[in-house]
Amino acid sequence: MEPVIKGVLDKLPPWSYQLFAVVIAVGIIFYFVKTLYVNKRFSDMISDVLRRDDRIHTYQEKMDAMREKQEESEQTVQQTLSAIRNFESFLNTFNDLRLVKDPYLVLTESSFLLQRMLDMLAIDMKLKPGVHHRCGIWLYEDQMLTLRFSSAGFPKHYVGERALHVDRSVAGRCYRKQAIVQIADVTKDEDWERNVESKSPYKALLCLPLGSFGVLTIDGLEPFHEAGRAIGEIYAGLVISVLTEHTRSFDRWAMHAVGTAGLMGKDFPEEEDA
Repeated sequence: MEPVIKGVLDKLPPWSYQLFAVVIAVGIIFYFVKTLYVNKRFSDMISDVLRRDDRIHTYQEKMDAMREKQEESEQTVQQTLSAIRNFESFLNTFNDLRLVKDPYLVLTESSFLLQRMLDMLAIDMKLKPGVHHRCGIWLYEDQMLTLRFSSAGFPKHYVGERALHVDRSVAGRCYRKQAIVQIADVTKDEDWERNVESKSPYKALLCLPLGSFGVLTIDGLEPFHEAGRAIGEIYAGLVISVLTEHTRSFDRWAMHAVGTAGLMGKDFPEEEDA
């Protein structure tokens, strides 16, 4: 077989080898072009699949974001409705308290009411489980704001002892300007002063002015949302009303106490014998 092939090749003209070389080169070029085309088609197909996968992933992210936003909206609605129900109960209690004539009873009951309001406000501020808040009423006297009422979360010895200067504290700024102060991270605020005794994990702060009385503060682990701020505002309004009634009752009680003391200390003339 080999001699036959060799004989045929020997009889071929010289230009035939060039023709064979050209044909082989064209074949190789065609093969590579086809291979590149197939690879490009395959790459395009893979890219299209990946793009579809990216689009699906993007759609999934958008759906997750919408679902999360919907859940947050539902939680906000539930939180607001719960806060309104609780607030309505406190408002009814306050209206009943205004009808009480005994000033001493009003003093004691108004103090209990303020305490219950703070405890419930700390709960009403929760948007989701596992989140904690603490609330305090700071009353103004001699350039200082002193903690007089507090919810759970404050050390017990703070009540009546912990004080903030109105010129060197965030709560003081709220009192001076009579404006709401809402801060996501209070440690970055220029008016914040570190309390070396405190190991509090709270960073978010919402301060609400109580007129000339002082400030209502709400501490949170996470930044406050608009619904939480609105809840704080309606509670602050009722706190002002309760403090006003408390002050009036104290004045009435003090006047009554002074009058009674004066009456007891008065010397009455003895009756002369007939």
